[in-house]
Amino acid sequence: MTLHLHGYAPHDFHDLIRVSPLGFNAVLRVNRGRAVHVENCFPPAWRDAYERQSYFLRDPTVGWALGHDGVIDWATLEPNDPAGVLADARAHGLLHGITVATGSGDIRSFCGLARVDRPFTATEAQRALAVIERLHKGPPGAPALTAAQREALRLMAEGERHMRAAAIIGISESALKARLKSARLALGARTTVEAVHAAQMRGEI
Repeated sequence: MTLHLHGYAPHDFHDLIRVSPLGFNAVLRVNRGRAVHVENCFPPAWRDAYERQSYFLRDPTVGWALGHDGVIDWATLEPNDPAGVLADARAHGLLHGITVATGSGDIRSFCGLARVDRPFTATEAQRALAVIERLHKGPPGAPALTAAQREALRLMAEGERHMRAAAIIGISESALKARLKSARLALGARTTVEAVHAAQMRGEI
């Protein structure tokens, strides 16, 4: 399952497929409980069980990833897994797993990866972490916003109306709307609300 809000493409995750042929679940730029992108390539039976059991809120790998950077082996977290999420993962064939994580206190990105044949090597773990660190910075090739676009979006985020925001900046209302339109195009957003959210997720405002 892939949840797209904007920006990322399947080929951005090819390196994770090579490291983790059984599957992975990459959750990118989580802020206030919402992710910019989720790329879940775990086997369908495990995805279904995970959702059916509402494991996300009880998953020790997620709890670890929201507060730590680096790499952790799932086996290390089993003593802190009263819901039995990791045991159930093994029952579904995810015999060896790691989670990699990066970000700030406000915006986090992480990825769970699993193999059936053997544990991950240290090199593989670091390669997976490097991918998530790169993707955490935003979609590859995404254009940076201009200072004018950021200023317009910041005022919208603060709840200013178009006329008032234009007056604050010192431009016409039509010029403000043009800046907002160009920001939406740069971010791949359909609405200004989506553009504000995308810019916040990218750390641009």
